[in-house]
Amino acid sequence: MVNTLPITSLYAAVFGLFLIPITYAVGLRRLKTRTSFLDGGDRILLRRMRSHGNFVEYVPFAVVLLGLTELNGASAAYLHGLGALLLVSRIAHYVVINFRPNVAIRVSSMIGTTAVFLLSSGYLIYAQI
Repeated sequence: MVNTLPITSLYAAVFGLFLIPITYAVGLRRLKTRTSFLDGGDRILLRRMRSHGNFVEYVPFAVVLLGLTELNGASAAYLHGLGALLLVSRIAHYVVINFRPNVAIRVSSMIGTTAVFLLSSGYLIYAQI
C-alpha cells in the first residue's frame, strides 16, 4: 500500500500522541478534585480544560489543511516547516497555559498556529489558480 500523505500522517500521529496526556491531565484533575462537570471553580482544572479544548479546536483543521497542501504538491520542506511550526506552537501554548503564564509566548504560539492556517490556505488557493 502506498501512503500518499506520509508527512501529514507523521504529524497527525504526533498530534494524536500529544493529545493523550493532555486528555488524561484533565481526567486526573477531575478525579483529584471530584469534579465531574465543568471546572468546579478549580483554576488548575480550568487551565487544563482550556488547553485541551484549544488543542482540539485548532489541531484537527490544521492537519486537514496540511494534508490538502500535501495532496496539492507542496514540497517536503514546506510541509515539514508547517508541521514543525504547528507542533512547536501547540506545545508552547500548552506549557504557557498550564505551567508558565507568559503573554508574549502565548501570543507567539497563536501567531505560529495562525501562520500555519494562512500559509497552507494561501498555498491551496494559489494551487487552484
